[in-house]
Order: sequence, then structure tokens, then C-alpha cells
Amino acid sequence: MTRHADRVISLFTFAIGANICLGFTANRVKRAEGWDEGPPTVLSDSPWTNTSGSCKGRCFELQEVGPPECRCDNLCKSYTSCCHDFDELCLKTAGGWECTKDRCGEVRNEDNACHCSEDCLARGDCCTNYQVVCKG
Repeated sequence: MTRHADRVISLFTFAIGANICLGFTANRVKRAEGWDEGPPTVLSDSPWTNTSGSCKGRCFELQEVGPPECRCDNLCKSYTSCCHDFDELCLKTAGGWECTKDRCGEVRNEDNACHCSEDCLARGDCCTNYQVVCKG
């Protein structure tokens, strides 16, 4: 090819690429209107935490919420949309995840991940091995 043809092709390719880039950017701005992705602050490794809501009584709810509401389900960490108290209220790990003979009949402790107390069956929050270890 001639040098002139190479320049025309290069210019044409540049123009198409710029047009695609501008189209994508304009479309992204249009889609982002009304969407609050959090405060535009310094970049950080920690996820943005919405402080406008709470997970009290909402842990692992199945109802889908849209922005700017915070979430309390297992996807909130992936989408960095957890309520400020998600870890404290929903990720309770005290006491472990299983009953032991020592825990059977324990006084209910709301900080435990699951329960081995006498009322756990009625409340539906027994550890998975409660029946075997404590009642079996």
C-alpha cells in the first residue's frame, strides 16, 4: 500500500475508536444519573459502607433493595453495599457454629452464631447439630 493509504486507514481507525469510546462514556454517564455509588473520596481498600440504614431485623433478607438503600444479605460484601452494622448484627460468630455437650441448655447469648439453648427449636436458630448432640 501507499503511504497515503496507510494514513487514511490509520485516521479512519482512530476516528472509529474515538467514536466508540465517546459513545460508551456518554452512555455510562446517562446510566449513572440518579445512582449514588458512595462518596467520591480518596481511594481505599475498604468497601464503602452506607450509614443511612441498619440491618436490625433485616439480616439475610430476601427482598431486593435498590440504591441508595444498604443491603443486609450475603451479596452486600460483593457489591460493597452493606449497612454500617452488617458485620456486627449479621456475621455473629461467637460460640462457633456447633453445639457441644457443654453448650447444651446454655443461657441464650444473642452474640452467638447459632444456639444450643432450650428455646432454640421454637426460635428456629439452633446449631445444625443441636438435635444430635443435645437431644440425642
